[in-house]
Amino acid sequence: MWFSPIFERFVEKSPVTVILRALMEVVLAESKLDELFEETAQTGYTRELLFSTLVKMMTQVVCSMRQSIGAVYKAMSEEIGVSKSAVYDERPQRGSLAMGTREC
Repeated sequence: MWFSPIFERFVEKSPVTVILRALMEVVLAESKLDELFEETAQTGYTRELLFSTLVKMMTQVVCSMRQSIGAVYKAMSEEIGVSKSAVYDERPQRGSLAMGTREC
């Protein structure tokens, strides 16, 4: 097989984890998320802060990798490329408009 020996060990020890990881990477692909936003958002637009970046940030909080959006921003500020206030300004709007959910 083309898998590396390290990857083979993960497949042998925890195949469900590997399958879920692969599924999440396909479903949450940055390009697909940004395309979904562009197709479904009734208002809003993308300048510098992409919808996929917000999803990535929120995922870290939801999965308890970081305790808050502020902590995620601190860890990813160079990758995010916008101010902290821009993140907080966009977060509720995009979450409710693009995914059809209520604001909390």
